Amino acid sequence: MLRINKTSEYGVLALRYIGEKDHALSARQISEGLSLPYEITAKTLQHLKEAGFIESSMGANGGYRLKSPLDQISFAQVIDALEGPVAIVECATHSGNECQRNSACELKEGMKELNSKIRNILEETKINTFAKAETGTS
Repeated sequence: MLRINKTSEYGVLALRYIGEKDHALSARQISEGLSLPYEITAKTLQHLKEAGFIESSMGANGGYRLKSPLDQISFAQVIDALEGPVAIVECATHSGNECQRNSACELKEGMKELNSKIRNILEETKINTFAKAETGTS
């Protein structure tokens, strides 16, 4: 089964949460606000910072802030930063890794095409897509 790992899920949640606030947030505030484990949240935030999605500052008003609007960050970018390249099979990446069956593989081209389609969908899907739905009473 194809599945996004928890790190990417937490990354998207953290980006969305930070994007909803108009002030910097500590890793503790983010983890508590999302009910996520602190250690994993802190590590995920570090990776998001290294990837350039967020920035951090120290001090009384310090914490994490977005560097780019959520509508400019794709799901594919987050996965790449937190998990590595999107690939349904090893030969579908551009890493140069080849499987043992490479020369005799009958699925390789079809898998690369499928991987490309999945990647395109993830690139088109921006993180603001996952904004909290407005709840109202009618």
